[in-house]
Amino acid sequence: MLVCFSLLLGSTLLALLFFILFFASLGFAAGISLTTVTIWLSVVCTFIYGLIATRFYFKQDLWRYFVKLCIWVVLLFFSFSYISGLFYDISYDGQVYHQEAVSQLVNHWNPFQDYITKDRSHSAVLLNHYAKGPWLYEAALYTATGQIEQSKVFNFLLIIISFLLALSALKRGDRFSTWRAIFFSLLLALNPISIYQAFSFYIDGQLASLLLCLLALSYRLVSHHDKVVLCSFIMSIALTVNIKFTGVVYVVACIGLVGGWLWLFKNKHLYGHFIKSSIIGLFIGICVIGYNPYVTNTVYYGHPFYPLYGGGAQTMDIMTSNSPQGFMQMNSLEKLYVSIFSLSANKFDSEGQTLKMPFTVELTELRPFVYGADIRIGGFGPWFSGIVVIALIILLLMFVFRTKDNMCGVGLFASIMLSVLINPEAWWARYVPQFWLAPIIIAAVASSDAKKIVRYLGVVLAGAVIINIGLVSYPYILGNYYCTQDLDRQLQYIAKQQQPIKVCFGDFTSNYVRFARWGIDYADAPDDIADINIEEIRYKYLTAVFKKPLLVDIFADERIDKNES
Repeated sequence: MLVCFSLLLGSTLLALLFFILFFASLGFAAGISLTTVTIWLSVVCTFIYGLIATRFYFKQDLWRYFVKLCIWVVLLFFSFSYISGLFYDISYDGQVYHQEAVSQLVNHWNPFQDYITKDRSHSAVLLNHYAKGPWLYEAALYTATGQIEQSKVFNFLLIIISFLLALSALKRGDRFSTWRAIFFSLLLALNPISIYQAFSFYIDGQLASLLLCLLALSYRLVSHHDKVVLCSFIMSIALTVNIKFTGVVYVVACIGLVGGWLWLFKNKHLYGHFIKSSIIGLFIGICVIGYNPYVTNTVYYGHPFYPLYGGGAQTMDIMTSNSPQGFMQMNSLEKLYVSIFSLSANKFDSEGQTLKMPFTVELTELRPFVYGADIRIGGFGPWFSGIVVIALIILLLMFVFRTKDNMCGVGLFASIMLSVLINPEAWWARYVPQFWLAPIIIAAVASSDAKKIVRYLGVVLAGAVIINIGLVSYPYILGNYYCTQDLDRQLQYIAKQQQPIKVCFGDFTSNYVRFARWGIDYADAPDDIADINIEEIRYKYLTAVFKKPLLVDIFADERIDKNES
């Protein structure tokens, strides 16, 4: 029952996101902008899908399980919508262009037929040419609620979906007890990237969750597939390729690896189902939902990943200015090694990085996790270097005490690492969020190994993962809470001043929404005559955490580096 219901609930929540993107895309093609009809139609179709899927698994007790499914869907959605609404997005990219894209969609931008110009948005190039999946379902919810911060609920929903689908995969066989399956599914789903982007509009955490969904569903396809698994697999492909460009690369890598495995073991019947489902998912994801950007970028600019590739002189170089000093002279493996085994940091203009001993923690390396979203060095957490070391030791022992189950775990580990290493910028954690899965899979396999030494090391590895999650979560949740409190105080103070107020928004035009929410009458103004500059407001709430009792030790020097803001 647990296997079926976890898959049922995860698939139904996945369907909600899929239907929003699908109906939004059909509307755009017909010249219809986003309206509340999009999300309500998607909700109706989601519950119809849930009813059909429930009937497939629980035909004898259909209505009891369908009511149970509906209660869980509603409870999870509204609970995490409320939690999301309690926090402001304090990230840079989240305010500069992710929220800007959501606002433009709510204000009737049709990306299939309307090209945003520079006078409409400072981030026009990114809005026109980047993948738009998260922006679409966030904007659809915003049209219904009028509260943009609640649209961050999809970060949490995808974590839950990935947990449920991973649980369904782990519990499918006899290797894991119920509690062990729940435990390791949680560790897989609580990816540090997903955690420290949860209160922002960054999208890499969503990619992390969807890649876990893809992995879990691929396993279900290979081990035991049915119509619900096939539908979920198709939806996960369509959603993943519309998160960001690297989603396409990772999906193709997954299809190639799983398809190659099926072909190698001559399971031609299952191979046919897998390839057909993959083609349908890619077609819907790239040609229907992803018409803009993938088709339009290819037709007008010669490459589906424009402006990062194929634009000639117009191609954007986003890595040179974002790479830590000295990284451009290293090869990809050197950069990955330095990033894993250095102090966690978000400074990219300092002289080199500080290597450290695994399982050591300095208070200063908790500091970047206070703000989260975009950590460059040690982005998987302060203890991740130690986690990698233990995982490699267990991997070596698995080769020594070779068993069939161990070799399957080793093969899965190798496949994930291959998908990581094909990215030349694998050092940046948020670009390869699937790296997190590799050591946890090793821990899961080791936990039931016949050899005591392997089992004990698996327990140690799992314990280290838990501590690492805590080291990431503690500063991030507190930091965002304190920043939100201070921003609320600032906006409340501004709302009491004589209005209209001249404001310099700069690149942070998404803050129009926050001012409107507080009923502040404002006028755009250049910095030299403005009463308020958004950069100053942002600096105040980012530095508000300095003297907070639970974070004061992290900021002992009472200063903030420019790149950490």
